[in-house]
Amino acid sequence: MTVNERELTHDAAPQRLDSTTRVLVATMAVAAFIAVLDGTAVTTALHDLQGSFGAGVSGIVWVTTGYLIAAGLALPLVGWATDRFGGRQVFLTGLGIFVLGSVLSGLAWSVESLIAFRVIQGFGGGLLEPVSLAVVAGAAPRDRVGRVMGLMSLIINIAPVLGPLVGGLLAGNGLWRGIFLLNLPLGAAVLVSALRTLPRTAPARAGLRADVRGMALLSPGFVLVLLAVNRWGEGARGALPLVLVLAGAALMTAYVRHALRTDAPVLDVRLLAVPEFARALLIMGIVGFTMYSLLTGLPVVAERHYGLDGLAQGALVTSLGAGLLVSMSNAARISDRIGPRPLVSAGALTMVPLLAATAVLHDTLPLLALMVLLALTGLAFGTVASPTFSSVFRSLPQEQAAQGTTGLFITVQLAASFGVTVLGLLLTQLPEDPFTPLFAVLAVAALAAAVLARGLPGRSTHS
Repeated sequence: MTVNERELTHDAAPQRLDSTTRVLVATMAVAAFIAVLDGTAVTTALHDLQGSFGAGVSGIVWVTTGYLIAAGLALPLVGWATDRFGGRQVFLTGLGIFVLGSVLSGLAWSVESLIAFRVIQGFGGGLLEPVSLAVVAGAAPRDRVGRVMGLMSLIINIAPVLGPLVGGLLAGNGLWRGIFLLNLPLGAAVLVSALRTLPRTAPARAGLRADVRGMALLSPGFVLVLLAVNRWGEGARGALPLVLVLAGAALMTAYVRHALRTDAPVLDVRLLAVPEFARALLIMGIVGFTMYSLLTGLPVVAERHYGLDGLAQGALVTSLGAGLLVSMSNAARISDRIGPRPLVSAGALTMVPLLAATAVLHDTLPLLALMVLLALTGLAFGTVASPTFSSVFRSLPQEQAAQGTTGLFITVQLAASFGVTVLGLLLTQLPEDPFTPLFAVLAVAALAAAVLARGLPGRSTHS
């Protein structure tokens, strides 16, 4: 090999992450993981919590609704707070509040105290997960952002698969307090590592003034829309959900008008003018809609059509998760070299016939055959989710990572809640067969993702 060939080979090789950055990525990944894991585990344990406290259904749902409201209030503030105080300070604050709320929830003596402590936990979780991503996005080298953010995406998307299994295992054996108390040792380990690895960099905009008007419009507006969608998903009818969504939409519309006239809004909606970022957000909305529709619907399929109960109901979700686990990290790594467009397009187009086949055959296939079909769907889904997730951050300068993260989480949470709501409506309106139309809708959504993927980059600029 000539000297020039060796130099070209060296230049083409992607820069390796140093050990401190690798530990930082692992630390932030675990922090995001425990926040997502806890939320999905608690959802599975609601029936056992109801029995433990002798609470009614209308009361026990506030264990999750309270968390949702608090997280929704915190989430829109993450971008501004990170720019103003720095990622280290916001992360440590979110971690401390989340662990405190977790411990208090594990010690709750009544449903009212549990709801109150879950509100504390939710505010911390609403800070913790997005700021973890913002910190990693700011630390990742531009030529390795796909690999690094792909790892984060993998962990965040696997947590909802494991959460119901953990919740069912602990709550089913009368150990529901363990769902919350488990966060104490995990949080302590994350804290020790974070104190050693989180950089003490100056905030991006240390003198940034608080956009008080923007906060007063965006956070309540987002919460009202999110709450309305979730209430519909839980079967609520009448005027209340409609009033909530109209009020929330009005506040968010007023916020957009305000943000376009403000130099430093709490969330800069002008980022949507970046075409690659806007397309990636839309695809991530489809990812959130699809993921949570499947996570909520597949256990019901397992129960209705295959007679599975307890932990066995997670068999179909586990099959989907196994496919995701294999494809997500590899797809993100490859996207650093060839860009996200070919991967996302191929994955989305592969999902279309797989989901269409599931729509037609979900109630007639043998269990093992359906598990294989869902594992293949997971493989294709991972090549959509992971490169798109990385593309959200690749399309923005590093100093705008916190703002991009906030936009990403708002989009995914709304889409995920809408997916659960659609399933709830189908279960109510089409009780005999809600899953054929559900999987058909998901196939159409995958086709839409394939169309949007045409606007993503076709080749990494760092390759």
